[in-house]
Amino acid sequence: MDFNTEIDKEIAYYKNLNPKLIDLLDFFSRLNQLQYLSIKQPYVFTTSKDDALKQLQQDKYLTEGKQWFINKQDFNNIFREIIKLLKERGEKTEVFENLLMELPEKIPTNPEELIKWANQHQNKLEERGRNTLTYILWQALSIFYQNEFKQFRNIDYQRYWTKATCPVCGNLPKISKLLKDTGKRVLACYLCWTEWPVHRLVCPYCGNKDQDKLSYFYADGNKAYRVDICNACNHYLKTIDEKQLGRETILELEDVITYHLDTLAFSEGYQNPLNLL
Repeated sequence: MDFNTEIDKEIAYYKNLNPKLIDLLDFFSRLNQLQYLSIKQPYVFTTSKDDALKQLQQDKYLTEGKQWFINKQDFNNIFREIIKLLKERGEKTEVFENLLMELPEKIPTNPEELIKWANQHQNKLEERGRNTLTYILWQALSIFYQNEFKQFRNIDYQRYWTKATCPVCGNLPKISKLLKDTGKRVLACYLCWTEWPVHRLVCPYCGNKDQDKLSYFYADGNKAYRVDICNACNHYLKTIDEKQLGRETILELEDVITYHLDTLAFSEGYQNPLNLL
């Protein structure tokens, strides 16, 4: 089944399950569609599957040591579409439209470089605007990463990768799930949304394995959705227990509908190391 079709089915399922999420899910759906509608030239990152496997076998993530850039016009198109979606939700977007003219000719694919560019323009924005600009840039970059690396989605990363960072782009995970049939933990990268399995009883952010410093708590007693916490680094990871839920999940979507877990974790004094949203 086409991956986009799977997401559409999951969106419809959650809309029916919780009508309060309809507006949020509609926004997510339109955002998700951008990678299928707005990018004319996929696979700018020209690496074969065989070369990708060799990279993993050398203990390197797929993009490690590689340089590739996004076409400015394509990036601007995505940037504008995200602005349009935010504008429809009542955001003031004029300042972001003006910043389009100042984007570099070659759009860097390294998130840190793109955020560095954003920081150079922060003096033109209030705090809310700075956060929104970071969100727009990250979402636009994420759309390109997903479009580029969907060709590697079916690699059996368990055979080649044991790290808690993404095997595709080297970034940190945002959310995890415990598989319905095996209970194995699977992480999802917040940039390219690649999913890969890791050891279950370890903090993915600091590597802590001391069980006395690892714990979790539930929201509203729902054991399908929990917050895993590490008291060694004070970070948290949202986790979906598919066995408790009784169904398989797509973590990119689960991250959206579990925003209340982020609020709960922050209120308990825990942080997300991504510091993006």
